[in-house]
Amino acid sequence: MKNFDSKLIEEDSYYRVEYAEKQSLIYVHWKEHIQGEVLKNKYLSLLNVISALQPKKWLSNAKVFHYTTLQDARWVFDYFIPNVVKSSLIKYARIEAPRSLLLLDSESLLEKITRTTREQNEVFEFRFFIDEEFALDWLLYKNGE
Repeated sequence: MKNFDSKLIEEDSYYRVEYAEKQSLIYVHWKEHIQGEVLKNKYLSLLNVISALQPKKWLSNAKVFHYTTLQDARWVFDYFIPNVVKSSLIKYARIEAPRSLLLLDSESLLEKITRTTREQNEVFEFRFFIDEEFALDWLLYKNGE
């Protein structure tokens, strides 16, 4: 991750995971579009990383994702999001490709996160961006962070 002193946590052909301790920021750079069991396994691995490191912020570069299947979206909504909201994270920014169908998924994801956060009385925010600089600005400097 440029501009930060970060430590490589995990890397394979699907993603690269880094952690910038000073910023309490986990950075996930997705290398290719994944779905199904591979997506679930990678997200479960990320939950383990989040549990171990206890970061406050998460930046995900998901420009390679073009869409989410209904089955994957249901799993993300029903399992992954409630666990992320209950974690140490307070902010999650996702970078997406312009004109990607993933932007439509992000609207639904934002609604689900907002509802889950309210139901669990947690403090957690999600935003999606098409530019990494704006995402980092929001993660690190908005709302007194």
